Amino acid sequence: MQIDVHVNSPEWHQQETPHGLLTWRGYPTSVDELAGTLASVAAGNTRPAIADLTGHWSAILQTPSGVVAAQDVVRSWPIFIVECGADRFLVTEDIETATAARATAVGSKTAPLDPSAVDEFLNLGYVTGEDTLFTGITQVQSCEARFLPLSGAPFSYLHPVPRHDVPGIANDDEADAVFSQGLTTVLDRMFAALGEQQIVLPLSGGLDSRLLAVELKDRGYENVVAFTYGVAETAEVQISREVAEAVGYRWEFIQFTPEEIREAWATPEAADFIRESYAGSALPHVQDWYALRELKRRGLIADGAVFLPGHTVVGAMHNEEVMDYSGLVTRDEITDLILEHHSSIRPGVEALLKNDRFIAKIDRFLEAVSYNGTRGDRLMALEYWNVLERQTKYINNSVRAYEHFGYRWALPMYDKECFSAWFRLSDDYTLDREWYRRFVNRRYEATTGKKISTFEGFAAANIAQSKRDKVKSVLRALGLLTFVERKIRAQAVAHHPMALNEFIGTATAKDLQRYVMRGGSPLGLYAEQFIADTWNPHVELFTK
Repeated sequence: MQIDVHVNSPEWHQQETPHGLLTWRGYPTSVDELAGTLASVAAGNTRPAIADLTGHWSAILQTPSGVVAAQDVVRSWPIFIVECGADRFLVTEDIETATAARATAVGSKTAPLDPSAVDEFLNLGYVTGEDTLFTGITQVQSCEARFLPLSGAPFSYLHPVPRHDVPGIANDDEADAVFSQGLTTVLDRMFAALGEQQIVLPLSGGLDSRLLAVELKDRGYENVVAFTYGVAETAEVQISREVAEAVGYRWEFIQFTPEEIREAWATPEAADFIRESYAGSALPHVQDWYALRELKRRGLIADGAVFLPGHTVVGAMHNEEVMDYSGLVTRDEITDLILEHHSSIRPGVEALLKNDRFIAKIDRFLEAVSYNGTRGDRLMALEYWNVLERQTKYINNSVRAYEHFGYRWALPMYDKECFSAWFRLSDDYTLDREWYRRFVNRRYEATTGKKISTFEGFAAANIAQSKRDKVKSVLRALGLLTFVERKIRAQAVAHHPMALNEFIGTATAKDLQRYVMRGGSPLGLYAEQFIADTWNPHVELFTK
């Protein structure tokens, strides 16, 4: 078998090790430990210590027996494996190199799209498992090590997300201490790796960025710029400014003007962002793009700045009510819950039930985690699928926007110690974000001496649950619930504070309204235009 390794980016480093040539990107705590762990995969270790490696990293090790490609839990920088013909593979970090090689292998002008993967993309906004949008091109997943031997069959090891401790931590004092210690450790590591650079904090009205602001202030770090954005001074924007003022950090607000966004989104500059950020399988995060463009254009942040978004494993659970069911929850029922939560961007929530390959992926996933329907299994399955798929394929992939503008980034609340701290908590503590809300509010008040409200994105969130349930019951009885919910959603989209209704390519405002009334969302419309190459007039990913 022939295995070629082709890495284009100067951000990737190479080093000869006793195990072979290591090519990596990021900030692994120990390069030697990274090389040794990957070498253990090539040696046939069935449980390599991938999850024990700390820091952000992606790596490729060329050994005498073959090539190992591996990812951290974040899937920090994508790695693609391309089938280039009989017994020939290419390993690369660049999706354009991957698609060009695949097109050449099949004698086509473009790499052929995979219909099943496209179906997933249109309904989820990303492609699951090892698949990409293209036939013959796969990606290395979160906490996976893939070995391509020079002789014999390739194999991989995918480290599972751990279960929560039983009984686990179930009191605020101990939970606060464990998570605080984890966060201190990962921030120490981050500053050791990145140095005393300017930190740019995307400061929303939510909990995650507020906690990072407090942590930075408690450490005495002053070289920080906070920012937020939107079409107007919303409640979220006001809370963002309040937090920045309370901790004494400079705060920038990028005001969105709908007409300017539409004009900017039709430029070749936006086309470059789309090509560089989709990573072969995920819808680009458009909401950050315009704000970052303006921060860069206006010179509001340093060229060597490090962005610190608040992505975290906290709150990965969904459909919390399933934990209260008596008896067992079948695999079909848990599959329905996964689809209900994740497949909601396009009209027809159950569309993916007809995608046999996607359903087979969920079946293999449930088999791999030995799902048996018990209470602990429900939590593990819903949380693990969210972490493995949506978080790493779509949410974490938003950091491609920072890279597009030449900036670095770090996700400290997704590094090992924070990850481990979360799984030391009991399942009752991890069903929702309520303990975390209390924790962040306590930390904020201790640092600033002030209390603050928590941002709620919809006015309905301020109405008592009992009253909401009563209204829903009446509307359901009248057969009007779905219509009213979609009408409210359409109005919210039309006046979205982040102007998501302006990144709709060739579609009109009425097109978007009709789309939402049919049960879709702006992301679904983005996905359809992305695949059709009509989202931006200068992108030709699939229709050269």
